[in-house]
Amino acid sequence: MVTKKRTTILKKFIRKAEGLLDKVTYNMYLKGTVPIEVYKNRCLHYIEAVNKLRDVDPDAKTHAKQRIFNVYFKLQEYDGPERQENRQTFNTGEDVEIPLETVGDLLDTAVADAYRKTQFAGGLGFSTSKGITLSEGMGKQINNYWQPPAKAAPVRKVDPSTVSYTPRETMKEWRDKMAVEKEKILKCLDK
Repeated sequence: MVTKKRTTILKKFIRKAEGLLDKVTYNMYLKGTVPIEVYKNRCLHYIEAVNKLRDVDPDAKTHAKQRIFNVYFKLQEYDGPERQENRQTFNTGEDVEIPLETVGDLLDTAVADAYRKTQFAGGLGFSTSKGITLSEGMGKQINNYWQPPAKAAPVRKVDPSTVSYTPRETMKEWRDKMAVEKEKILKCLDK
């Protein structure tokens, strides 16, 4: 059984694909160049989406694919100025390969930023400038929040005969002692 919702989805894909031709015209008018590969990939994505639909009349599906392929073939015939898009492909999440020459400036600034110290520090209206002089950062680093441990006092020798060791009482000894004290207190209260 063909659902009405599926046929409206087919119409939506056809409308989006045919709208790509208008976008090409608008891009040509606006910027003078067109990212034609992006539009071709979108068109192929729409065809894949139509193929994945179920519960659709096969004739309607074939008609939709024919109309979208017509748009794709018109996009392939485009021979105007093209531009590369440095962004991810449409709905796939995969990165597009871009020439290394286009990101040379970005690499230079990334390397410079990696070796540069933090330029400014401070807060509440007070700021200091760091990393500006060449001599800064040379020598021993200072950490104002950490102090080295103090030197330990020398170990002194103790004569074992002077030390008397008294072991701690066990639990049984303590209970016996408490029982005796309890009896003494109860005898004093009885008097």
